[in-house]
Amino acid sequence: MFKRTLKKRIVCAGYGLHTGEFSRIIIHPASEKDGILFVKKVGNVLRYLPLSSSKVKSTMFATTIGNDDFVVFTVEHLLSTLHGFGVDSAIIEVEGDEVPGGDGSASLFADAILDAGIFTLTAQKENILLDNTVRVEHNTGYIEYTPASTLIIDGVIDFNHPRIRRQQYTYHNSPEHFYSELAKARTFGFLKDYTTMQALGLARGSSMENTVVLDEKDVMNTDGLRFRDEFVRHKILDMLGDLYTLGGSLKGHITSYKSGHSLNHMFVNKIASFMEKKAIVAPQTLQPALVFTV
Repeated sequence: MFKRTLKKRIVCAGYGLHTGEFSRIIIHPASEKDGILFVKKVGNVLRYLPLSSSKVKSTMFATTIGNDDFVVFTVEHLLSTLHGFGVDSAIIEVEGDEVPGGDGSASLFADAILDAGIFTLTAQKENILLDNTVRVEHNTGYIEYTPASTLIIDGVIDFNHPRIRRQQYTYHNSPEHFYSELAKARTFGFLKDYTTMQALGLARGSSMENTVVLDEKDVMNTDGLRFRDEFVRHKILDMLGDLYTLGGSLKGHITSYKSGHSLNHMFVNKIASFMEKKAIVAPQTLQPALVFTV
């Protein structure tokens, strides 16, 4: 019911999945007015980047945010963790160009937040609701939203690969569910795409230490999978992070079929356009929230 931040600052460091460069982020407790705010020292001056959908600059294999001062690559796993734990306010100090990749999941951030603890602020949360169905489509994928008082994501993926095929998972957002069901699900990729991605300047920090790698027939990692359906769980983890670029927590039942960062961002942009048009008071049964008329 109330906004949340951290009890103390946390530090996460490591190599980026795409740049392959060492980076560090320091997540500081913040007031309810700060929201999610990225900060970076550019030259000798601190520059600020408030989180919003308009700050998304790229969705090619990851989500990059930025403004005229700086960009931050691969923010989705960090944002997913903040969203999952219900952290509304945090100042994220960035040293480097990319959020550390950890083991390719959200465990690096989830474990650090659990160690720091959550502090409840005095301001009420401002959740986001829509009062009608919304649907976006791209190629063979789609995302559909229907109103609900909590966030539920029904994720479906369908790959022509013998170890993936069609997978479905239903996720009900809460700190407990996030940590037990999503946080440990790693990013994945196909060996056949590796050379192409490197030519695009991507996946330079990827290895079997931080990515589930598949050849034509099987998973190449000697330790196998953490979940039988780790692939679809990671897709939901990514979506949870991309949804947080709205700047608040969306409440509703989301059906996601073959989604990725680009489709997620199309969906977020559509929601953001409704938010800009009209806001009305939420019904008592769903408070505290902002309800936007479609």
